[in-house]
Amino acid sequence: MKKTISRSLPYAIITIVIVLVGASIVFKELGLSFARKSSHSGKGLTAQLSAPSAGPGSGGKQSIAVRAETITSGSVNNYTTIHGDVVVNNETKIYPNVGGKLLERNVSIGSQVSKGTTLALVDPSKPGESYLPNPIESTVSGTVLSIPVHEGDTITANTVIATVGNLSRFKIGTAVPERYLANLRIGTSAQIRFDAIPGVVYAARVSEMSPVVDASSRTLDISLELDRSDPRILVGMFATVKLITESRTNVVTAPRVSVILSSTEASVYIVKDGNTVERRTVVLGLEGEDSFEVKQGLKPGEKVVTEGKSSVSDGDSVRIVDGEAGVAK
Repeated sequence: MKKTISRSLPYAIITIVIVLVGASIVFKELGLSFARKSSHSGKGLTAQLSAPSAGPGSGGKQSIAVRAETITSGSVNNYTTIHGDVVVNNETKIYPNVGGKLLERNVSIGSQVSKGTTLALVDPSKPGESYLPNPIESTVSGTVLSIPVHEGDTITANTVIATVGNLSRFKIGTAVPERYLANLRIGTSAQIRFDAIPGVVYAARVSEMSPVVDASSRTLDISLELDRSDPRILVGMFATVKLITESRTNVVTAPRVSVILSSTEASVYIVKDGNTVERRTVVLGLEGEDSFEVKQGLKPGEKVVTEGKSSVSDGDSVRIVDGEAGVAK
């Protein structure tokens, strides 16, 4: 008998250990933990339930950390992005008075000239005749942008000798698709960026509009002027134009990140005074880059959840946090 007990004792111990390990795993999965409770004899274990702490006023229910933003009145702008080039605000092509052989060029590209400056000399002589060289003078002041002729070329009165422009004033030339023309006006605002000047945004306004739409491209040529000049901007640079196609002012706006869009409706989570959230359907208007116009469903002063929307549902308790570190409010 003793021999039988001694043989089965190790198996019994192993079985007890396996049961205890299994029980501890089950308790851990269920959120229970064992805490050793000291007594006068130093023996005994007491199972204690470790429950997450609930915020004040949560009725024993855990609060969910979210970020929120207060609804305000403001403006909403809709944009379209197009591309353009920096061009001279005004440029003039210079022609000779007579035809003949170009004897010499007196200026080069980039030269500053005044009205009356001699740009080149042309010999109008014909076989058997001899004439004095005829000067070709600039009709405007500015910078020589191009000289498409060379010494020795035979030119006529219709040959462009040089192009002179005023680089102190330039514009952005671009074309706008006709679907955006309904609200386009002289003075319409825009933002300009240049690949050559990264990180800088220039305010601009539409200064010129073509009176007709190009029938082949279905676009309208426009020009924009910058609100401020910058010597780093050069003629010929590539420009990215963000043109305002529609604008609303003094309207209720909601951050884009706060709006939940579905196939049938738009909604937001409102933070109520008791730090609970209420899902509310809203009617949206104009869609801007960072915000929506809200026609119905919100009023200034209400708070909407901007981060954590996917973690809450109607009636949940929340804790509003601010900043990178999440300071509780």
